[in-house]
Amino acid sequence: MKVKSLKFNSIVNITKTVLGIIFPLITFPYASRILGATGIGRVDYANSIANYFILFASLGISTYAIREGAKVRDDKEKLNQLATEVFVINSISTVVAYIGLIICSSLPVFRNYQNLILLNGTIMIFELIGVNWLFNIFEDYVYITVRTFAFQIISLIILFLFVKTKNDYFIYAGLIVFSNAGANIFNIFYSKKYVSIFNCHKLNLKKHLKPIFIIFGIGIASQIYLNIDTTMLGLLKDDHEVGLYSAAIKISRTVGTLISSACAVLIPRLSYYIKMEMKREYRRIVNTTINYILVLAIPCSFGCVLLSSECIYLFSGSGFSDAAPIMQILAPNIIFAVMNGFLAYQIFIPFGKELYTCIATAMGAVVNIILNSVFIVMFGTRGAAVATVLAEFCVFVILMIYMKKFYQDRSLFTEVWKYCVAGIAMFGVGKIIALFGLGLISKILITVVGCAVIYYSILLLLNANIAYEITGMVKSILKEKLNKK
Repeated sequence: MKVKSLKFNSIVNITKTVLGIIFPLITFPYASRILGATGIGRVDYANSIANYFILFASLGISTYAIREGAKVRDDKEKLNQLATEVFVINSISTVVAYIGLIICSSLPVFRNYQNLILLNGTIMIFELIGVNWLFNIFEDYVYITVRTFAFQIISLIILFLFVKTKNDYFIYAGLIVFSNAGANIFNIFYSKKYVSIFNCHKLNLKKHLKPIFIIFGIGIASQIYLNIDTTMLGLLKDDHEVGLYSAAIKISRTVGTLISSACAVLIPRLSYYIKMEMKREYRRIVNTTINYILVLAIPCSFGCVLLSSECIYLFSGSGFSDAAPIMQILAPNIIFAVMNGFLAYQIFIPFGKELYTCIATAMGAVVNIILNSVFIVMFGTRGAAVATVLAEFCVFVILMIYMKKFYQDRSLFTEVWKYCVAGIAMFGVGKIIALFGLGLISKILITVVGCAVIYYSILLLLNANIAYEITGMVKSILKEKLNKK
């Protein structure tokens, strides 16, 4: 198999992520202004309930299949066997999960949300037939990107045509499902390029169950501390409060997703390096990636504090102004969430240490439930934000402790203090810019540009390695373009 470069895969995956970010940046502001905080909160609350069953249907199969498939992708027979066994397990879990969703949505407490919950739940069916893990095994990110973008364009057109009043929240919920999972229908035909599902002699499902359930444990714990805030806000407060919180956390998670998008392509490659005992290549990629994550996540966290009001206004409208303080509280979560995702999926899982990740995320989930039950009652949406940040930090600390047992590299975090110093400096500059009373767009542009210049300059003054790497890359690109002319 022709193996694409990690740089190419990262660029394509970042493109896909950017398109995925642009889509909600267009749809959410429009929908939030039409549906209001109550309508958005209604949809997001129903989605938070459905997500638990969607998670059960997935069982962590995607991550497991990518890791194991990367090891046998050059052996057609073994890959067919793996794909068939994984698909059968996924089919069973999906049927059980959707039956459970139907029963749950019929309970009196969810009766008013039943149709929305069932609609959101159809994502698990699309995910089953989509076998997206297969395209990640073969690093076919171009197909995934083109396919996803096409469905997002169609969804955007439908949104503007049919979502016109506050009562159109059901249509909006359907568009979210359609844009995120509808494209999976085409995967049924495209998957034949790589594998023949059911083209095997004898099924051996048992050998997959233990690692799948361990990864599932990670997923369920993650889902709890990612969604329990929204779920508990819906139970303890109301749809309006959920809508405000959703506006703030969507921005935080969008920034985090963009930063971590380049890392998503690493799982098959890192798993392959570990199998082939290519330790030097593995360490080089891990070290470089962690530094790129931190050099981006730290200033983005400061930036979300500086421009919280402006981002909320642009993203959701004036009716969501109370979400700005929530976004400020959630800002540190960008750093912890992206780092936790990288540690769990790019270090622990390739090494087969998913049990450690499961324990860490389970403890984070317990912390989040306890803190939310207290903080939401006392402080509402702001309390939910504090609980989320503390839970994510808890997971980070536990993962770092466990990582020392099997993977040690003292050079990983040696330059973090430089990023923090540069971040504090740019935050000070941002506060000074805010004193000038600039207009909305002017303030955003000047703050972003001014802070970026200060941040990069401080990194150069502190001799941060990554700053010189970026400078070298820019010089190389400019030199290449000049030579072409």
